[in-house]
Amino acid sequence: MPPQRATIIGLGLSGALLALSLRRSSSTIPTIYELRSSPSTLGGAINLTPPVSRILESLGLLTSAKEIAFETTEIGIFSLYSGAKLGGLPFVDAETGHSSLRIERSLLLGLLLRALEEADVQVVFGKRLEGVRDVDEGRVAAVFADGEEVESELLFGCDGIHSLVRGAYVEPERKATYSGLSSAYGFSASPEGLAEKGGFEGTAVASGMRGSVIVSYCGPGREKVFVGAVMEVKTPEGDRDGWRGKGAMGAEAKKELVERFGGGDPVFRKVVDGVEEWSFFPVWVLPNGGTYWKGRTVLVGDAAHAGPPGGEGAALAMEDAVVLGRLVGKAEEEGASVEAVFRRYEELRRGRVMENYTRASARWEGAKNRSWLVQRCMEFFMWAFLMVYWNNKGWGFEYDAANVELGGKLYVTTLRSWKKYVWATKRPSAPPRSTRSSTKKMLGPVDAKSAVVTKHLSL
Repeated sequence: MPPQRATIIGLGLSGALLALSLRRSSSTIPTIYELRSSPSTLGGAINLTPPVSRILESLGLLTSAKEIAFETTEIGIFSLYSGAKLGGLPFVDAETGHSSLRIERSLLLGLLLRALEEADVQVVFGKRLEGVRDVDEGRVAAVFADGEEVESELLFGCDGIHSLVRGAYVEPERKATYSGLSSAYGFSASPEGLAEKGGFEGTAVASGMRGSVIVSYCGPGREKVFVGAVMEVKTPEGDRDGWRGKGAMGAEAKKELVERFGGGDPVFRKVVDGVEEWSFFPVWVLPNGGTYWKGRTVLVGDAAHAGPPGGEGAALAMEDAVVLGRLVGKAEEEGASVEAVFRRYEELRRGRVMENYTRASARWEGAKNRSWLVQRCMEFFMWAFLMVYWNNKGWGFEYDAANVELGGKLYVTTLRSWKKYVWATKRPSAPPRSTRSSTKKMLGPVDAKSAVVTKHLSL
């Protein structure tokens, strides 16, 4: 039986990692189709959490990533106006020692592209998706604007918040909405006084009445500084996917950003003022919940669950990709169905995504405009907030997508009886009547009313 084919829509971080994961964990042959004519250079310096460091390590890419990144062990919280440090968030996994990495998105994508080439994964540029259709029970087709239709056994939507895969097929009614916030980013040379600033460990978030700004080294030499701002903007302007401010537009934008974030602290003002060119991104979000898959098509990353700012969307998308690739390999070994893979993927990922969505929803209020009194109160009680919040919540740094348990054997369900489902999955005979309620609880979210029996079907 020939290996199955996988069509991946979108050459972002999740699309590239999914292809590498499929190559590593299965015999599936992935091909990536990208809308743009070349790899995108838009995107600032993203924070790769300890779980992503573990992913890169599992793929043999961590050493190379560290050569072009800044290792972050703490994010300091500062007052934008006084410059005083209000507290800090540890960004290192105490058990494994994995730290976070601040890395330019374009450099990380370049690293992944080289890995794709070594893995013999084909990437096709300039392909705009127009639709998705089911060919038959075993195949799905991606329909492109140039008239080409590509058939495969699996189709993955890794095409971001404005996903055409979601909009054309999986869940057309679930649309992205503007969050009320926009982000701006740029790069600056490290100004005098930044390295010596008290409490500054290389990455800081400075908060003021009109938003927050992040200042971080983004390379091992500490010579280049990434500056990212999140601010409340009533309506997004320009391209929904972001744009660069140049010429008169850029000068006006820079003036506004300096006014917003120049603040009273001279060091932070130098950093913000040192950015020559700003890029802008309206922040879009998806309604919580939603559908992750339909038929032989599944959504990955922001296409499935884009949340508020600060929800570590890139990290979640990369985790999605690795878990999904491993599940496809597991299904090949067990002879399980596509439905079984996608159901398990949703079961394994939805809880973690929801946790991050809730946490980010609480944090993003800090990026909105507020009065002087509210700002002062926030600064005064920040130490208490960080202590309680971190101790109660943490940020899930122990998660390991490359090794997390994938659960028991994969099954697909068809309409039968609950009794037969338990029999097929647990033992050669149905459990005694007195134990059935506990068995149902142990099996998790399966609906007992929809009677089921298991089948093993090949992918």
